[in-house]
Amino acid sequence: MTAAGWIGIGIFVLLMVLVFMGIPIWISMLGSAFLGFLLLGGGKILSLQFTQAPFSLGANYTYAVLPLFMLVGSLAGETGIAQGAFEAMNKWLGRTRGGILYALVGANAVFGACSGISTAGNVVFGKIAMPELVKYKYDRKLSLGTIVGAGSLSSLIPPSIPIILFCLMTDLSIGTTLMYGLSLGLIMIILLCLCIRIIVLIKPSLVPSKDNVEKVPMKEKLSSLKYLIPFLLVFILIVGGTLTGLFPSTVAGAVASIALIIYALIKGVPVKRIAHCIWDAAIMNAGIFPIIIAGSIFSRFISMTRLADGLAKVIANAGLPPLIVFTLVVIFYVICGCVMDIASIIIITVPIVFPLLTGLGYSPFVMCVVLVMLCDAAGMTPPIGMNVFAVSNALRINTSEIFKGVIPFFLVDMAAIFIMGLVPQIVEFLPHLMGY
Repeated sequence: MTAAGWIGIGIFVLLMVLVFMGIPIWISMLGSAFLGFLLLGGGKILSLQFTQAPFSLGANYTYAVLPLFMLVGSLAGETGIAQGAFEAMNKWLGRTRGGILYALVGANAVFGACSGISTAGNVVFGKIAMPELVKYKYDRKLSLGTIVGAGSLSSLIPPSIPIILFCLMTDLSIGTTLMYGLSLGLIMIILLCLCIRIIVLIKPSLVPSKDNVEKVPMKEKLSSLKYLIPFLLVFILIVGGTLTGLFPSTVAGAVASIALIIYALIKGVPVKRIAHCIWDAAIMNAGIFPIIIAGSIFSRFISMTRLADGLAKVIANAGLPPLIVFTLVVIFYVICGCVMDIASIIIITVPIVFPLLTGLGYSPFVMCVVLVMLCDAAGMTPPIGMNVFAVSNALRINTSEIFKGVIPFFLVDMAAIFIMGLVPQIVEFLPHLMGY
């Protein structure tokens, strides 16, 4: 390990200490990078990085994709299409034993085509589904656990904001990586439903008998499918437009936003509410962009220290198998998820972890979507767990009650993460089938 590498390790440890002390993440990253550049090259390199980098990042058109997809998610909630998706799924699946829980998973997957981030699904479906779950006397902990566990699908199904953020930091193709996210998302839908099925089989008393649920006529079921049309159109616009080359993935957010604004006007949503959605997206972007700028500056510092290369050589000399390294990364991410949101984890860790794993032979596209999923799984861990906190705040429920309910879903996520790490071909099958 070179002297620069040791400086990189020391500064990274300092960053983690500052974050766990509760200092705002962007301040922690800027402060750590400032000291790091000072130790590496003195005032000249420090001045160069802290004057040119913020401007070049702020002027980069590619980053416009983030607030646009945030706007898509905000408009999706305002137009009521999330409610429609849940109602449609519930009419088809509600009479199955545990049907509302399956409907919750399906609705989250559909909503992911608009929202792009798990906390949006957590909050929206926490408010929509919880009254129904209480009405039909579903077990409270299982209900809360499903709300949090199913929310992670929004971070995998395109357009995934965490995957886009990951791509912006690593120069991976956004369109290709989103297809890998779709592949993993479809796998997770199956695994989450399987998890619910096993829980219901082991302890049937947690859910009501199907005889206690009203039967829905076929005509009403077919009529409910119209609620899925807006999602289907948005998905076709985003994914279809990108796949056919009609427009680049960076423009997809703008196209989807315009489509949903038109849909909102047709639905009679007041212009004031639409303007409020635009304001919300701007506020969310303003909250995350200082973290992006600080993270990019910190990433440049890490690159200059060649810390990832140094760690790869140390691992090679130590003879550690790739699976052991992958396991250490998983543990590290779970610890980070105790106090950090998904965007912060990605921005802080990617400069070191991503080149380290790809250098060991892991597929960059598979690692991107697996690490995003790992961030979401880490968001279920105490004492804070951002996904748990989002549901707790939305429903005014104590977090300790939710943490007990998410344990089965956290374990399923962890098992899936290790399976994908061992057998990446499972995730690669669909993208390869589509020509990626």
